[in-house]
Amino acid sequence: MKNLLRFLVIVFIFISCNPDKTSIKSESVSPGSLEKEVYNVELYFDESSGLVPLKNNPNCKNSLDDKACQIAANELRNSIIEKIRKIDSSIVVDTMHVRVYLDVSVYLDSLNKGQFKKLEAAATANNYVISQTFEIQARRPIMQTDYIQQARRPIMQEQFRYDSLSKTSMMVKEIGGGQPGSSIPTHRVWIVDSGIDSTHQDLNFGQSEAALSSDFSMGNSKNPFEDGYEHGTFLAGAIGGLASSKPIFAEGYGINGVFPLAKMVSIKIFNKSGNTNSGRVTSALSYVFSYAKSGDVVNLSWGLNISSGDCEANQYKKIYEWIDKLASKGVYVVMSAGNEAQESSTNFPGCIDLASQPASTKSKIFTIGSVEVPVSGSYYYSFFSNYGRPSVDYLTPGEDVFTTAPGGKYVLVSGTSVSAAIFSGILYHNSGVGTLAIIKRGAVPGGTNPDYPVAKVGN
Repeated sequence: MKNLLRFLVIVFIFISCNPDKTSIKSESVSPGSLEKEVYNVELYFDESSGLVPLKNNPNCKNSLDDKACQIAANELRNSIIEKIRKIDSSIVVDTMHVRVYLDVSVYLDSLNKGQFKKLEAAATANNYVISQTFEIQARRPIMQTDYIQQARRPIMQEQFRYDSLSKTSMMVKEIGGGQPGSSIPTHRVWIVDSGIDSTHQDLNFGQSEAALSSDFSMGNSKNPFEDGYEHGTFLAGAIGGLASSKPIFAEGYGINGVFPLAKMVSIKIFNKSGNTNSGRVTSALSYVFSYAKSGDVVNLSWGLNISSGDCEANQYKKIYEWIDKLASKGVYVVMSAGNEAQESSTNFPGCIDLASQPASTKSKIFTIGSVEVPVSGSYYYSFFSNYGRPSVDYLTPGEDVFTTAPGGKYVLVSGTSVSAAIFSGILYHNSGVGTLAIIKRGAVPGGTNPDYPVAKVGN
């Protein structure tokens, strides 16, 4: 009965989208509609425009925090905004979408047709190209259980895969997580997702991490600590939840993540409807690059279904460049493999092939698949998890993971999203990535059957 129940309610926590939506015009309307067409675009300036990215500025070679570098950054942003205002003063430029380090570019949101046409006509004279954004539509996750109230005394612990003594998921405990460390590392986990409910009793944000958190999602209400889509809160609990010690919560549920009380930063890209686009993602990664330090971890538990062989397509290159730049800075980037039971080459950005990259970059970028753990010590490749080497680097538990949910509640979830979150927690320990086991998935017809390591905390 238990297995039947699990089968009926299994969930794939994976944010995906329609890869065919790549036109510059992001929304269309039917005849007679009162709504207007809107355009979401990016402008990329070449150096003949006189706008030179900060990567070439000697004041920024050592640190982006250098005062002279910050002055140069502000001057460059103001120059971009002034150029656009001269073309059309009605265009609103959000400074958080002006990027000045890797390249000089700007994301412009919700332009009307007249504004777009003016930008198009002025492109050659102002030395920029207009790039189309592609939309990402998230799929709302299905819970394996209804939300569980915190104050409820723990029951059905085996079905929930919950350890009430350690107050952690059995899946987190399996890989060596769930125990508070003697000291908390100074590095951070940047969760680029749907926001995080910071009011949850098990989720804690330091003053510095709260200040760094930022909202790049669609909509006028900007709060990285609101999670209308709920996905980011699931991930945060698995990574760095700390079961509340307050008396009111003592006998109820609680979650200790892979590294309890890990320093986490919420970077929100999805709104409550689960929508975003490549322009917003690029701006978010640019922001993370500006503030992340060597040893930090960036968690990207989402993806885009693409055709096999399209991973290196031009429209994806800017996001890849930021991932590569983060890695070259010493920042770990963790991506989910996807939940379609397909070759991982069909999932962006996790399909990234590192074969031609230097060893220093390869050692910082990971794509994570899911493993089922029916009983401790037994590991089976999850039936839903994408596969293939490259690009899947490690597996971690991704089925029946008990974690935090918005509103002070809990939930049992499955998917490579939570697998990636668990791996981010492993990296945060900064004690190396060990191997619990080496398993195989089973070869596809005519294909190979490679080995996959199941990761754990510590060598």
